[in-house]
Amino acid sequence: MKFDFLVYGPVFSDLIFNDLDEKPMLGEEIFARDFVFTLGGSAIVAIGLHRLGAKVGLIANLGNDLISRIAWELLGDSGLDRSLIQLLPYPLTQITVALSYPKDRAFITHFQQPDKPIDIVGIVKFQRAKHIHLCSSLTALESSQIAQIAHSIGATVSMDPGWDIDSFNDPNLMNLISELDYFLPSQNELTQITQTEDLQQAAEKILAIMGTGKLVIKTGSDGARLYSNDIEGYLQVPAIPVTAIDTTGAGDSFDAGFLYAVKQNLPLKTCMQYGAICGGLATTALGGATAFPTHSEVKEWLKKSPS
Repeated sequence: MKFDFLVYGPVFSDLIFNDLDEKPMLGEEIFARDFVFTLGGSAIVAIGLHRLGAKVGLIANLGNDLISRIAWELLGDSGLDRSLIQLLPYPLTQITVALSYPKDRAFITHFQQPDKPIDIVGIVKFQRAKHIHLCSSLTALESSQIAQIAHSIGATVSMDPGWDIDSFNDPNLMNLISELDYFLPSQNELTQITQTEDLQQAAEKILAIMGTGKLVIKTGSDGARLYSNDIEGYLQVPAIPVTAIDTTGAGDSFDAGFLYAVKQNLPLKTCMQYGAICGGLATTALGGATAFPTHSEVKEWLKKSPS
């Protein structure tokens, strides 16, 4: 087996503006005192898993435009295996501008759909990895049978929906969620998908369709909660005490830490702590994966975490 994980979803080039005094207003200009060009989207999860020591295959498209070529080089610099990335003979500009504040961020994204979807089913069947992670609900809905196919070869499946209103309103999304082993939304994504502002009620709506699957909700500075039909109440871990510089990609970094620990067969509480540590440390530098920890760094933080 070549890969422990297959990570599927668009790779974005992130232009992150930081150290901003205020929010921009129409007709006015504001200045950032810090800036970075880095990788976002599915690349954050894949790089995080790779840094922890997992064998990762990143499934994504890149075009022949300048932005795609830079992304290709940055992926190579990260040490990731690029053999499953499809290089297209036309521009594919997938780019995000992030306005980053210490406790939150706002995005402007250009997402370009490729002319032809990746044959994700064929790749999953051929590669036979232990786990498949879907990095956006929009991408996942292109191959709605993916969870069934993965389960047929003994793999587990997770999804972080990302923020996409159109896919949240797709009636097929709930069917896809019902087949997941792990569903990893943020609190805002969950309440939008369920059309329920109360977090507990939103969680109950998802649990009602998930069967044996686990719901993991990232709640920002409050940490994260895990709900399951075989657990009374929920497991909660706090956010780690760090000084946040940029929260871009913190949720994806949480995903990588949590899923790595799951595949190490660690207790669920420990898996949640892995996620909280990776997500928290990711906020201490500009860029979603810039400050992602190594496995030894995570273990050092675990020693300081309440049991």
